[in-house]
Amino acid sequence: MAMQLSMDSSSSFARVVVTPKEFDVFISFCGEDTGRKFTSHLYEALSKKIITFIDDNELEKGDEISSALIKAIEDSSASIVIFSKDYASSKWCLNELVKILECKKDQGQIVIPIFYEIDPSHVRNQNGSYGQAFAKHARDLKQNKEMLKKWKDALTEAANLAGWHSQNYRIESNFIKDIVEDVLKKLNRRYPFEVNMQLVGIEKKYEETESLLKILSNDVRSLGLWGMGGIGKTTLAKDLYAKLCSQFERHCFLENVREESTGHGLNGSRNKLFSTLLGIPRDAPYVETPIFRRRLACEKSLTVLDDVTTLEQVEILNIDNICLGPGSRIIVTTRDKQICNQFNECAIYEVEGLNEDESLEVFCLEAFREKYPKIGYRGLSKRAIGYCGGNPLALKVLGANFRTKSKEAWESELEKLKKIPNGRIHDVLKLSFDDLDRTQQEIFLDIACFFNLELHACFGRDEITTLLNACNFFAVSGIEVLLYKALLTIEHYDQVTMHDLLVEMGREIVRKESLKDPGSRSRLWDPKEVYDLLKYNKGTEVVEVIFFDICDFGDLYLSSASFKSMTNLRYLHILNSLHNIFLTNGRNEGSIVHLHEGLEWLSDKLRYLKWESFPLNSLPASFCAENLVQLSMTNSKLKKLWDGIQKLDNLMKIELDYSKDLVEIPDLSRAPNLELVSLSYCENLCKLHESILTAPKLSYLRLDGCKKIKSLKTNIHSKSLESLSLNNCSSLVEFSVTSENMTGLYLSCTAIQELPSSMWRNRKLTHLNLSKCKKLNIAEKNLPNDPGLESLIFCDLSGCTQINTWNLWFIFHFIRSVKHLRMVNCCNLESLPDNIQNISMLEWLCLDECRKLKFIPKLPVSLRNLSAANCIYVDTGSVQRSMLENMIQRHLTNFRDRSNCFQEFFFLPGDQIPCEFYFQSTEASIVIPPIPKSDLCCLIFCIIFSEGLTFFYNNLCCTIYQHKKEVHQWDTNWGNERTLFSDHVLIICWCHYNKLVELGSERGSDDYNLTFEFKLKEYVDDEEQWSTIEGIKGCGVFPVYDLGLDGSSSSRFETVEIESGVQISDESDQHSNFDIDELQHHATEAEVGKDCGFFLEYDLELRFGLRDDQQ
Repeated sequence: MAMQLSMDSSSSFARVVVTPKEFDVFISFCGEDTGRKFTSHLYEALSKKIITFIDDNELEKGDEISSALIKAIEDSSASIVIFSKDYASSKWCLNELVKILECKKDQGQIVIPIFYEIDPSHVRNQNGSYGQAFAKHARDLKQNKEMLKKWKDALTEAANLAGWHSQNYRIESNFIKDIVEDVLKKLNRRYPFEVNMQLVGIEKKYEETESLLKILSNDVRSLGLWGMGGIGKTTLAKDLYAKLCSQFERHCFLENVREESTGHGLNGSRNKLFSTLLGIPRDAPYVETPIFRRRLACEKSLTVLDDVTTLEQVEILNIDNICLGPGSRIIVTTRDKQICNQFNECAIYEVEGLNEDESLEVFCLEAFREKYPKIGYRGLSKRAIGYCGGNPLALKVLGANFRTKSKEAWESELEKLKKIPNGRIHDVLKLSFDDLDRTQQEIFLDIACFFNLELHACFGRDEITTLLNACNFFAVSGIEVLLYKALLTIEHYDQVTMHDLLVEMGREIVRKESLKDPGSRSRLWDPKEVYDLLKYNKGTEVVEVIFFDICDFGDLYLSSASFKSMTNLRYLHILNSLHNIFLTNGRNEGSIVHLHEGLEWLSDKLRYLKWESFPLNSLPASFCAENLVQLSMTNSKLKKLWDGIQKLDNLMKIELDYSKDLVEIPDLSRAPNLELVSLSYCENLCKLHESILTAPKLSYLRLDGCKKIKSLKTNIHSKSLESLSLNNCSSLVEFSVTSENMTGLYLSCTAIQELPSSMWRNRKLTHLNLSKCKKLNIAEKNLPNDPGLESLIFCDLSGCTQINTWNLWFIFHFIRSVKHLRMVNCCNLESLPDNIQNISMLEWLCLDECRKLKFIPKLPVSLRNLSAANCIYVDTGSVQRSMLENMIQRHLTNFRDRSNCFQEFFFLPGDQIPCEFYFQSTEASIVIPPIPKSDLCCLIFCIIFSEGLTFFYNNLCCTIYQHKKEVHQWDTNWGNERTLFSDHVLIICWCHYNKLVELGSERGSDDYNLTFEFKLKEYVDDEEQWSTIEGIKGCGVFPVYDLGLDGSSSSRFETVEIESGVQISDESDQHSNFDIDELQHHATEAEVGKDCGFFLEYDLELRFGLRDDQQ
């Protein structure tokens, strides 16, 4: 029980934190008066209840109290001062009293005076024996009047405190009994919970929540601790309460409101709250009278309401609007975020789970009574904490459950958990499920048993909402409730996820619908159970959801009536999760479902039908798709879906990719909500039904690889189509689909000869791919007068053999907003038109393999990345200089924006490191001399690659060493696989401010001492590895500094000329620092660039770059 109050000066505000103390009570007394009688009896009574310190009389007495006694006073939560006849005669006792009152002031120590056979007024006013004692002290301390005043003030202050008077009692034992009860009551009120210093992962949460409470503010504020069951909300609330309650005049922790209100009613909980805050009996009939409300309104109070679950509980227990005094705080723990919103000024803190290290420690403390796993148990422990997902309750329960078990039992229990969740964990989590209404429970179970399965493609919130709404589950409000109750989370890209423990809880609820008969359960996901159900035709009308991965079972042969009894089936997903692996390896293999007798019937209540490798030519003739929302049958044997026209009011998505036998698509004119049609690589599909192109809400149409489609034309201008993909439709000659909302048009490897003029006026198009359209001729006569394409950011013209300088000029006129431009292998292009300068937002330009290209004009200053591999006839000198100048200027401009991490490059034919790089090497690594840390904004590297080198996706790795120790590594990819026909130069800028700061954090030096090593990725026996042996002929380093710290430009140039070809000495005694006034270079393996100088300070525009007039 002993606690300590400490001040944390590092906090944003002064805060008193209660931490464990050595003693509960310190007794100050005069031994000559009471030591052998009253004091010894009181000590004996207290020691039976709490930790009590009393001077054992073995300490040497004197005028000054010892350091041991001072420490005992400081290490006590309360002090009892027994004022007796001769107490004031002892300088020792008076000094004790002064120290006790200092601890009261500084640490909030409880002080209880006891007046034993002495009038309190004698103590207060120093009369009687106290007056006589002070007369003697005055004679002894003639020169120390300040000490006398301290003693007198201390006596007066202590006598004014509420205490106990022996004259009010006839029997001493009763006197002692009441004192003990008072001490216990005050300690319990001040320190209701002991601070658990062993709580793992609590400190960060405490600091975050404490800052939200804003303790120093006089406003009445609330804090909601919100999260899933077992996540640690109550533990955090107790920690806050234990550490902060001493700062409040009134406080109450109302634990487990859910259970209390069920057992004793809400009024009982309310009475308990008020009576605790007011310090009166719980059954007092006048607990909420105006006078008591006024008392609360005048006092600062702390209230914790633990596990609040309903709005009714909030209404009864929420007192913040009634009678809380300035500075009061309410802390609420709840699984329902909506509860928090019912309190005024309520900050909400989501309590998250423990990380892996914290989880392991919590688990091991329970399982092994130590922080780390025993030898041989680490792997098992990792599996156990993986199941718990950072949930502290689950970690403690499993740890305790495993504590005395053998390794074999651990293995068995972990396997069991895959099928049957731990009962205690399940019961705690299920409380949240029980609070849901019927449709909310249906939503929860659908997500736990179907939408949250790892083998699914990611389901977004909108997609799930649509499917659930189609089942009449009121999904918008239902999902919101599940989010508020911490039963769901929304992650990146609006993906709906659920904690693994909640998933297991939901599945266990479904299992209990019928423990022995899966066919009588609403949802099925276990592959073995589904296999048996389908193979032996055990399905019933109870089954609503089936997810079946057949990969572990081999081929499955079903009867035509396998699905006939499942009349309420809503979701059906059949797949082979290994199928994509076989496809990647070029084989169409793997287990599939066979229906040699055909399929007699499928539920007309299906909303989601996804059957990969469907084995029939069409769906059953009896199938009604009226309720269907999504239809996906990729890699199927379908030739058609069905005959005739179906009413498809709910259908939004059709995916039939890789159905190579598909020859026709039905009339979809009665599908008003159709948004996506994907028919990629349906190689026998010759044409589309005209209803697809006229669907009023169609947004995405994918026909990649449909090699027999020759024409795609419509006279109707779409208002909804956003993306049209026709890549690899090699027979496509005619194309005239337009849409005012189209943002992506992909026509790679088609045989089209011209584009509709309306396409050039599309103001929303952002991505245009015309690569390898070898017959496409963009003539001036086919272009509109007014430029459009104002939103285009990506354009690919690679392999367009008809592209030349003349028609490219007109194309550039239309794509002024493009950022990413690819023109790889434009074999007839001899020069870039000069209006490329007008593409003012261009950042990435790829001209690789344009082997006739001879001239590149001045490029836009916005260009960050340029690749012109194997453009061997281009004069790259001026291009290099221009790109380098722009690169330096851009990084100096952005140096102030330290959040950015840049990596820019240009890759051109060439065999020399530019002379601007004054640190050069003829190897794949370089050691540079010490360079100053201050104001270094980036490093520019130059690497020379040799003729004949074959790149594998251009992977280059740079390893940075400081004092020969590896400190960082980065890699980059700037192109595709190719073989170089000549030497090439790569210049790449690396700017990572945080990493530069980290590298410069070494103490004792103002300079960097760096070495750089470059490696290329290569493949040996089909295995990837890094190599520096071949392909790299040399490298250089160019450090760029920002010298204009005041923002003014400097026109002063200073150079230190160094003779060309000089090899730098590596004598350690010659090393000196690179600074603003002088530069001396000493480095191993570094050679100075020929015929160039070292510029130490430059004008603002070309700092660390050569100007033409300086060469």
